[in-house]
Amino acid sequence: MRGMIKGVHRTRQPHIFSALNLTSLIDLFTILVLFLIFHLAGSGEVLPVSNKLQLPESISETPPEATVTVVITTEEITVEGKRVEGVQEVLDSPDLLIAGLKQELDRHAQKAKAMGAATGTRVFEGKATILGDRLIPFKLLEKVMFTCSQAEFSNIHLAVIQKETASL
Repeated sequence: MRGMIKGVHRTRQPHIFSALNLTSLIDLFTILVLFLIFHLAGSGEVLPVSNKLQLPESISETPPEATVTVVITTEEITVEGKRVEGVQEVLDSPDLLIAGLKQELDRHAQKAKAMGAATGTRVFEGKATILGDRLIPFKLLEKVMFTCSQAEFSNIHLAVIQKETASL
């Protein structure tokens, strides 16, 4: 008789080690990662703030948007992290237009327009966010805003730190 040893019927032993189904685990981790990305990304835009920059405070609750970022410290003007002009040279110049800033903003506008043409979507909306140190002169801010408008960035936002309001 087959399967019989000395009068005892042989039964199959269950496998102690079984293979893990990795497909289900990968699906679960993918869902968790996507959930975390969307949850964290939905809380507004993070703007790069240098240690050399002290933003003014405001009680505005409007969150920032993804735009071209112009940073004005007490020493330099940068666009998306690239230095374009020194503050003292701009203040010493009688011109309202800042040539280096306009050139860099024109480059960003052309790049956004080309990307929009290639994808068939409207990418360029002329939005710029200015992060200006609270100690910069108004004349400097005026020159930067004028230059932004001349470079087709007429939708200008000023970044501030949200001040806590006292509950009444």
